[in-house]
Amino acid sequence: MSMGADLTAGLSDARRGAALAWGTPAVRRLYLQLAAVLLLVSTALDVAGIWAVVAWTRGDGSEGFWAMVLLLLLRLAGIGIVLLVAPIVAMFLIQLVVPLLGERVFLAGLRVLAPARADALAAAPGLPLATTVANVVIRLLTFVGMTLLLLLLAWVPVVGPVLAPVLQAWRSAVALSWELLDPYFDRLGLAREGQVALLRRHQARLLGFALPFVFVMAIPIVGPLVFGLAQAAVAVVVVEAIEAPGSAA
Repeated sequence: MSMGADLTAGLSDARRGAALAWGTPAVRRLYLQLAAVLLLVSTALDVAGIWAVVAWTRGDGSEGFWAMVLLLLLRLAGIGIVLLVAPIVAMFLIQLVVPLLGERVFLAGLRVLAPARADALAAAPGLPLATTVANVVIRLLTFVGMTLLLLLLAWVPVVGPVLAPVLQAWRSAVALSWELLDPYFDRLGLAREGQVALLRRHQARLLGFALPFVFVMAIPIVGPLVFGLAQAAVAVVVVEAIEAPGSAA
């Protein structure tokens, strides 16, 4: 497929996967558990992050007109980045504290599409717990580091406040794709290098899948509720792209 076709297919995967997850009672029950946890964590991060951005961009009243405009643009860009980042960071934290919750939702979604494959993955030994935790920590630190760099980019006059949120949306989509597939990678026993290679191979389709969820999840309070749907819905990508007949191993 071309990149455009892959992006379109990813968007279709997101729509069909979310409908499948919500329409299956067993998946919906697990989804609600995951959504409730993510809602609490991401809301706390939203409040803390927005407070920090407002404090960071508060002037002393002596600024000129253009300095005030720059501070306003920086505030808007900073809040936008916080809203994009908070749900993703919350996902990382949930993976560290209750890693099996996301796995249960993913396997429930996969069981609807491919019951035998779901059972086989559930029975697999998977990665050692220490390896799983180390991978999550590395991804979290990388994501936070990139976010800090983009916050610095927002200080670049004119271009920065526009470019930084756009790049953050892309980066959040990449991180979301990886986190959603983490239970799958863990059950496969796939090392970090193999995970990176697989993500690159299916990058366009995964971006098409993840971007709608990234933008919805950025909506305070309501947004984090869709994460559980995304976790179950990614099973569509696994079945129809990653493990489809003819796909590279």
